[in-house]
Amino acid sequence: MKIAVVENENQKVSSIFEPGFIAIYEKDGGEWKVLNRFENKVFNAKGMAAVRTAVADTIKQLGDVKVIVASEIPGIASGTFQAAGFDIFLVEDSVLNVLDSIRKEMLEAIEERQKEPSKFDITQFLEPGVSKGDFSINIEDIMFKNPNMTSKKILIPYLKNGEFNRLDVICSHLPKWFVTDLGSMGFEYEIVNDLPNKKTVRVVRMQTQ
Repeated sequence: MKIAVVENENQKVSSIFEPGFIAIYEKDGGEWKVLNRFENKVFNAKGMAAVRTAVADTIKQLGDVKVIVASEIPGIASGTFQAAGFDIFLVEDSVLNVLDSIRKEMLEAIEERQKEPSKFDITQFLEPGVSKGDFSINIEDIMFKNPNMTSKKILIPYLKNGEFNRLDVICSHLPKWFVTDLGSMGFEYEIVNDLPNKKTVRVVRMQTQ
């Protein structure tokens, strides 16, 4: 993991608006090595546009680095780094005292992000029908591929937010909540195809008089 540090000539973490350097560190075995070190030109920038340009130039020089450490990165400079996907750490200490703890924190954050289940996207399972706004979906296929999903988890967010005229739901049996909940959500249903272990249930919005 590479970490960029705004530092002075004594290797103490400093402000982005103080003269000094920006160094890129990477752990090699048990030691932190400096991969690159260049002059911090942001501190010279006057005015918002100049700061934004100076930070953008710095980001280019940092290449694939996405972590920056400083004692201070205020205002527009901070916003520009964040917009480019940087994690910002504000500390006041000598550089070598902080790198291990920042690396540990970043690795823990990456691990947490990987634990989070990816958000279910129903659109990849929708098959368009003949008319615009008509779709069909096979919830048995989805539940086979996503064992933690239920028909409610699959369909309710789409019924609340999805843009469709008619949704044909292919399932092995009529979900119980279709009978109890669909009406109160403003939908009605009919079974348009009824085979052993395979039904097609058409869901449409209720017609308001």
